[in-house]
Amino acid sequence: MRLRNLLPAILLIPTLATAQTVQIDFGAAGEREVWISDRIALPPASLKTGESKLTLPKQGGPTDRIYVWDRKTGNVASKGTAEMTGVWKVKPEDFKLAGKVTVKVEHEGKPVAVAFVKLKDAAGEKDLQIDASKKGEAVFFGVRPGNVQVTVRYNSNGSDAEPAAQAFVLDLRRPAPDPVFTISLSQPVETVEGTVSDPKPQKSDSATTPATSSTPRGSLIGNIVVYLLGLGVALAIIYFGLRYAKQNQDKVKAQLEKVGVQIPDPQSATPDPAPAPVPTAPAPPQKILLDDAAPVASDPPVPVTLVSSPSLVMDNGDVFPIPDGDTSVGREAGNALSLVTESTVSRRHATLVRSGVSVAIRDDGSSNGTYVNGVKISSETELKPGDQVQFGEVRFRFEA
Repeated sequence: MRLRNLLPAILLIPTLATAQTVQIDFGAAGEREVWISDRIALPPASLKTGESKLTLPKQGGPTDRIYVWDRKTGNVASKGTAEMTGVWKVKPEDFKLAGKVTVKVEHEGKPVAVAFVKLKDAAGEKDLQIDASKKGEAVFFGVRPGNVQVTVRYNSNGSDAEPAAQAFVLDLRRPAPDPVFTISLSQPVETVEGTVSDPKPQKSDSATTPATSSTPRGSLIGNIVVYLLGLGVALAIIYFGLRYAKQNQDKVKAQLEKVGVQIPDPQSATPDPAPAPVPTAPAPPQKILLDDAAPVASDPPVPVTLVSSPSLVMDNGDVFPIPDGDTSVGREAGNALSLVTESTVSRRHATLVRSGVSVAIRDDGSSNGTYVNGVKISSETELKPGDQVQFGEVRFRFEA
């Protein structure tokens, strides 16, 4: 009788154990990292697994989420622990964020020592500070794909420099799982080595000089004495030379005439002619106004037409304004419009040329071509509002 009463409690034990765990089915084996947190950030420690299924203890508060970081694609999927019922079968469409995104800030190829980096995606803005220990890198985690704006604030020669801003396109399908965006600063700035990088560095006479070295006091005084002695000798030579010339004017004059130098006679010198008077412009005739004269109609004011800034718009609504002048487009980070994650885009793919509100586009010898309204262009082509522009497989819409 006593065993019969305990039987329902024994059968309930597996149910309680299941309710306190989280079961995840990845569908296949692969390198992944899993953790539970209340915010999207890479934790100090995570569970690394290569299995196709995983069971975790259900912990944390109602706002916590389970994060799965696929190390092959570099993308992140998440689901709230409060939503977990049964088994979470992770699907490819669950991966909606890019995991680790690094912004590398450098000057003349050297990492900067101090800078403030702001990354703006569709979800908002994130700010990070770079110090010497970061070696010029700001690492962001959980970035929305699409248009990514990066702004770098830094100090140059003791004052705030003009912030460096650059736009990038981040795609969930990219060649590298952990993309790196590089921004090069144009102004001199302190680098990790502890020196201010300058385009024209001064050469040092010594290969290794301690930072605290200074000129010895004895050498400084000796240099001053030598300088004063040299100055005294030069003044003495000038003085005696002038005195000799004054006492022997005829000899000096004869010697100068032998070498072709003519010395004018001060008694025969003629005074400089008076400067010619500067002609003055006549005053403009004054208008005569008659009481019964008809009023003269003035030119009507020229109307000012306000136009929107020409821009390229992605399918997801991200907007890339086109500045005046030439805008380079390509996969390299140095381009004004950088598509660093797009393998179908060449390093230097095309150029947008804007003059006022007129915008034209030309292909710069790309591998996969540049298209306007589905037609591959071979020469500079003017864009019209609504045109479809395509670089490789990346499509935009032109608006003006």
